[in-house]
Amino acid sequence: MSKVDAKVRPDAKPRIDPASRALPPAAPGASAPAGTKAVDAVALRAIALESAGDRHRAHLLWLEVAGTATPERLRRYRVFRRLAKEMAARGRHDEAVAHLERHLALIPRDADAADRLLQARLALAPPAEQPALYAAHAGRFGESATALILRATRIEAPRDPGAALATLQRVAVLAAGADAGPSRLRLARAYEQIGDGARALALLDSLTGPEALAPQAAKARLRLMQGAGSTKEHSVAVARALIEAEPNAAAHRALLGRTLKRFNDWAGAAAAYEAALERDRGEVSHWEGALRAYGALERDERIAELVHQARQLFAHEGCEGFLAIARIELAAGDAPQAIQAARRAMANPILRRRVRPVLAEALMEVGAYAEAWTHLAAALQDPNVEPDLQRAAARCRAAFAVATPGRDHVPVFPSALFLRVFEAPPPRTILGPTDTVILCTSSLGAGGAERQVALTAAGVSRARAGRGRTVLAGLDLTPARGRAMMRDLAETEHLVIEDLAHVNETHVLRALAAEDPALREALRLMAAFPPNLARDILKLYDCFRRHRPSCVHLWQDGVISTGSVAAFLAGVPTIVCSMRNVVAGENDRRRYRAYLATMYRAVAERPEVRFTANSAAGAQDYEAWLGFEPGRIRVLRNGVDVGSIRARAPEAERRAVRERLRLPPDALLVGGVFRLAPAKRPHLWLDVVARVARGDPRTHGVIVGDGAMRAEIADAIAARGLSDRITLAGRQSPVEPWMAAMDVLLLASEVEGLPNVLLEAESLGVPVVTTRAGGSGEALLEGITGRLVEDDAPANLAAALTAVIRSRGLRHRARVGAPVFIEQRFGIERMIRETLAVFGETDPLKMGMAS
Repeated sequence: MSKVDAKVRPDAKPRIDPASRALPPAAPGASAPAGTKAVDAVALRAIALESAGDRHRAHLLWLEVAGTATPERLRRYRVFRRLAKEMAARGRHDEAVAHLERHLALIPRDADAADRLLQARLALAPPAEQPALYAAHAGRFGESATALILRATRIEAPRDPGAALATLQRVAVLAAGADAGPSRLRLARAYEQIGDGARALALLDSLTGPEALAPQAAKARLRLMQGAGSTKEHSVAVARALIEAEPNAAAHRALLGRTLKRFNDWAGAAAAYEAALERDRGEVSHWEGALRAYGALERDERIAELVHQARQLFAHEGCEGFLAIARIELAAGDAPQAIQAARRAMANPILRRRVRPVLAEALMEVGAYAEAWTHLAAALQDPNVEPDLQRAAARCRAAFAVATPGRDHVPVFPSALFLRVFEAPPPRTILGPTDTVILCTSSLGAGGAERQVALTAAGVSRARAGRGRTVLAGLDLTPARGRAMMRDLAETEHLVIEDLAHVNETHVLRALAAEDPALREALRLMAAFPPNLARDILKLYDCFRRHRPSCVHLWQDGVISTGSVAAFLAGVPTIVCSMRNVVAGENDRRRYRAYLATMYRAVAERPEVRFTANSAAGAQDYEAWLGFEPGRIRVLRNGVDVGSIRARAPEAERRAVRERLRLPPDALLVGGVFRLAPAKRPHLWLDVVARVARGDPRTHGVIVGDGAMRAEIADAIAARGLSDRITLAGRQSPVEPWMAAMDVLLLASEVEGLPNVLLEAESLGVPVVTTRAGGSGEALLEGITGRLVEDDAPANLAAALTAVIRSRGLRHRARVGAPVFIEQRFGIERMIRETLAVFGETDPLKMGMAS
């Protein structure tokens, strides 16, 4: 051991000067043979192509040099090391090993090449052979810092995490030397790989000078900060510091886009990716990032524009261009177009390894599993197949494994996986339930459904106090991302709130597989789902296994999709699926999922599943869509605590809001409380209020809420000359004083479930005007608490709004009668009582605790 340790030092072997990778200057007056000049010319072209990013053509030229150059020229240009690097990048590690051995025969003391050789050999070797391989390598070359890191992360970490940490401590000693910056970067990445994020982040924070602003360091810091729950402001500051250091680097703008995307700032992400495209239109990932951001923003027109631009840009670049177009079409959600482009890219044999995952993914999206499998099976022949392709193959195999009598084709991905779960479930260990009930939500952000899940969790936990635990599990409750705004409403001494945002699904998968081998087939099936679904399924499955609930209550389509799989495979006896809207159409990018119909029909066949909806309109819409018999979905209307709502809006605060808005004493304030997104139709709201304001100078407007369309709506208000009469107030908490300050509330949504905003406004005695969207008509008494407009014509909405504004009698009736109507029909105690009945729990003596 002492002999090996003696070799462990940062500069034990000569490192290659980066400048030596370019063509060295010729000695003055020297002349080279004609053959050598030809080799130099080819090498110069190869170097130029590498600098331009054309690695494939550069690789072909280096192969030519390798076959004709003298040993001296091979050493000068490091030809075999260049060839090895390209082969390793392509996953062809056996060829990389051969090239590196040739290089080391020419330059035996090239420590960087020795490290690359070890990395390539470890990639080829089965785990059982890796320790002996490493020992042989160390005996031949010694142990560099990079070799020690490979030993810790590739060999020791899976078998003995303690030994891996000890090895990395040896590297940490080396990182204090002259090579401190690069060594610390490598060491931080190693700590991240073995799961010690805190130590990795501390190392990165200790960097100073250029290394602190290096792109690799910034990217690693952002990954680790995300895992540690860092704030949006802190994360964005790291990305912006990188941009300030190198303003023209497109990659830094894209990094900012990825950072903002993690915090669901899709508008900011779209702008960052657009800025990246301005600086580098040839990088496909920038197009993909922009398209996905605009997809989240439901900006179909901009998506179409970008796709058109991308086609024009890449169409003349041969098969590489077709591969780029395929990736871009897939990011835009057009699988058929992606398939066409990918098939054309397959004409180039060299590209096929990169095309296959894209083509297979697109084929599975349209249900063409047989053709997808031909590409995946070919790709799996490569011993170094990439993880993404392995996961795609697992999903395809799972789809083929569906055994459903009477079906003449495999359903569209991932519908097949839902059928596999519910119609032919794999063997799994089912634990006996406890008296725990778990309510599951995606978040507790600013939304009507989130408010309802918070109120329900609080009320149910009080009602069940003393006879069972109640848990509220959120997939992401991170305050910095705006995902915990309703948490205060949920918190009671009887409720356990569990945030699953920082649960590592990979660790969960490994731990459960090791704990109970009988689960492995079920775990493989869960992992076969698309990554965004598999992540949530595994987190929820782990949650259910730990708590062993007798009932889970899943809220909204997204959580129902993943939670139903997790709950069924975990053996939960009662699964309640709560729809909170009408059925999403294909143009609703935010909610539409092609697999929902298959998922719901498969879930409906299970006897342990119960369905609820918060409006009769929503229940009937889902029943008609899914072919359920009428009444299959129980209507469980939203609940509001009228007393609490009114208590949060005292008269003094109501007056303070109107003073803040600088309203004249006789002003009539039209309000809106909604997310600034296409489904809420803020432009229609603005058009209606502008019409009313033209006819009545007393009319002012305020929108409480935020969203991707804020800048757009602000511009539209200014363009109408209404900036002094219509205010964008942003998100406000508490919101009740703002609602109480309104003389009438206008809701112009295209799609709704049972809008909480109507119930809350009426609780405060504020009359409402609304379109007939979803269950809006169920939330008011026509002519008493407000007006329902059957269509969405601006003139008709403006007429209804004008009638309410001018009718003091209607406003008085709403002020007196609306709170009584809401209390009777939408009281919180009624909702908790009916919810417990759906769970199968009823105890009238406990109901008084729900208030």
